[in-house]
Amino acid sequence: MVGLCGAVSDICGIDPLVEDLHWTGDERSLLGEEGDVAVASVTHPFEADLGYAETEGGDRIWLWGSVWGFDGPDGYERFRESGAEQCAIRYDRHGMEFVSGLNGNFVGAIHDSETGQLSLFTDRFGTRPLYYSETDDGIVFSTNIQSLPLHPGVETEFDETYLAEYFALHRPFGVRTPLTGVAKTQPGSVMTIDPDGSYETHRYWRPVYTPRERSREYFADRLARTFRDVVADRTDRAGEYGLLLSGGSDSRLVLAALTALDRQVQTFHLAEWHNREAKTAAKVSAAAGAPLTLLIRDGDYLARSLTGNSEMSNFVGYFNQAHANEFDETLSSSVDVLLTGHYGDMLFKGNHLRKSSVDLGPLGSFDLPRERSIETVEEFVDHRADVNTPAYLQLPRSIRELYRDDVRKEGEEVIDHGVSYPSLREATLASRCPLTNGTSQFFYHGTSQMMPSGTPFLDNRLFDLFLTIPVRHLLRGDLINEAISRLAPALADYPHGSGVVPVRYPLAAQRTGELATEFVQKHLLSDPEKPHWGHGPWPDHHELIRTQEFIPETLERHEETIRSLPFLSWEGANECYEAHLAGESHLGPLYSLVTFLEMPLVSRVQERQEATH
Repeated sequence: MVGLCGAVSDICGIDPLVEDLHWTGDERSLLGEEGDVAVASVTHPFEADLGYAETEGGDRIWLWGSVWGFDGPDGYERFRESGAEQCAIRYDRHGMEFVSGLNGNFVGAIHDSETGQLSLFTDRFGTRPLYYSETDDGIVFSTNIQSLPLHPGVETEFDETYLAEYFALHRPFGVRTPLTGVAKTQPGSVMTIDPDGSYETHRYWRPVYTPRERSREYFADRLARTFRDVVADRTDRAGEYGLLLSGGSDSRLVLAALTALDRQVQTFHLAEWHNREAKTAAKVSAAAGAPLTLLIRDGDYLARSLTGNSEMSNFVGYFNQAHANEFDETLSSSVDVLLTGHYGDMLFKGNHLRKSSVDLGPLGSFDLPRERSIETVEEFVDHRADVNTPAYLQLPRSIRELYRDDVRKEGEEVIDHGVSYPSLREATLASRCPLTNGTSQFFYHGTSQMMPSGTPFLDNRLFDLFLTIPVRHLLRGDLINEAISRLAPALADYPHGSGVVPVRYPLAAQRTGELATEFVQKHLLSDPEKPHWGHGPWPDHHELIRTQEFIPETLERHEETIRSLPFLSWEGANECYEAHLAGESHLGPLYSLVTFLEMPLVSRVQERQEATH
């Protein structure tokens, strides 16, 4: 595991936190201590700068992540090298205001040698979360929430409200966490901690939606040009790049940009067998002249990954969403940097907006490319949290009621779980800022723990573009496919993995093709060899639970823990599993529960409670 941790405290011992970030044992770390301030960066073994630099004035900077550009008084400047040294240079020139100009995915810390203040800073989107706890004499922080109870000054228990959100909604929202006294730093912010442990937080950026009335073609052109620039800034001709390539559009756009820039890339595709999605990925990869490696998940892949993946969970998503982590040695030995197409659908397909849907019976159902606008806080809460409470949770109130308690409106501003948005429009459209508001963040987090990695979609320039696009173009414009056609037309000649017509065809033709494909696969094709095998990129987890034993085995192994926690019911856990076996769908609640049970955090919190009571 890699990341950042530290403390401003009379009890400065952060060695247990640093050790806990050494997940494989091969990581490298750099610990700096001065007075009551201690900060450590833990990096992959092949990262040269150890995430650390010093300014000309003697201030110290730690960085976890990447910075590849700076938008300053003289315009946008591309960094030739990414790292803490780039932050040190801009900090010397611009002071703490430099953070607002950074383009990258990062969290960082700056220790001011003169004032003794420690400033923690995050990127605009909160792509890399930083958790902190107020102690009796200061602040303790880490990018891994499970590390915090290891510090002797941190006293915490489970917060049943936000833990319930995790079990039912698969993450607590905003800056809330399931641990009392532990919060997440704000996205796009600087948190300045004084030597006495007092602090204040300044948000330097919030999303503001300002749609421009331009044509679909205009935005498709802008997306293609901007995306090409983004990939150009983050790659060079000498690099060895890998791409997790699905049969869909988002990762294909990354491949299109790499192809247009004449970058060398190897592609990798995850699958259980050589299914339709894998065949599509192979054709697209061949059209780009890129070698493809098929990463086959065997029958026990998910059961094996449960323990290891749960150890790095920050209560966002569940264990299976660290999709590629068991192939870490294959990937890290093949390429220097791993790219994904993650978050393309969040930005340019509007997949998190509320839409109308049509049920066509045996033909399947699909969402209409038309938004059902959210006009009130009540509708906003319904869209986010109108779900059933899992049978194993013992709660006095519904999940929706618990969620509603932490949403309020002040004038036009909406504050959702401690994060403010200018209006209900931004709270809906940019709801995944911070990024931990989306459950698939576990995939992004997992790849960053494995090796240097990232997605080009998380770039300031692309987010700025997103905030200018009318919703009708997000839902009906098919902008990503249009951008593929502009950057690498040959790659647009192949269908999406779930369809039969090339992605350059109009959206209506593609949706019709997807429905036809779904009908044929469901009613006319013979079943795959294994019941959980499918034709898409992931196994059928609903069937996987019914055909494998790792869920009941995990529940049985942790029966004592389940019975000891007042908010969990042993009988309810078994009821939830049995109902799934009987044909109901309880995938999310079951996967969230077993992820929680396998976290080292559970025993750490219980041990601290026993020691203090």
